[in-house]
Amino acid sequence: MGSHQQQPVVHSLNAGAQQILRIRAAERYSMQRIAVMEGQSYNIRCDAGQRWVDMVIWASPKGYPNPLARLFGMRVHDARCFCLCGAYNDADTDAFAIGTDHTIAHVPINGTLSFFANDVHGYEWNNWGSIDITVTRLQ
Repeated sequence: MGSHQQQPVVHSLNAGAQQILRIRAAERYSMQRIAVMEGQSYNIRCDAGQRWVDMVIWASPKGYPNPLARLFGMRVHDARCFCLCGAYNDADTDAFAIGTDHTIAHVPINGTLSFFANDVHGYEWNNWGSIDITVTRLQ
């Protein structure tokens, strides 16, 4: 059986439309993404009761305090470990915390919006499970 790289699925939303995405904790950047254009606005929500797993620690989309991960340098430094985060165009440069409810008032760049569980770069291998999020394009 040959190995092949799975291609991301990019959803394009009209104003007022919603899309439910499944975000897997082991993916560096989610395979489910949203096409965005500068100036658009979005709301991202998920049920706080959902859980995904960092090695053996069950965490909500709000994440949990992890001093060791903070010491090693998480991808989004000011967010908790395993907090649901977002990034534009597969770059952590402007990555941001989402948690369970976040509104992007003004998308800063054209491209794609992907999601991930905040962790130390390279430690995605010990992440398990997934959460479902609802992305709503506001304008």
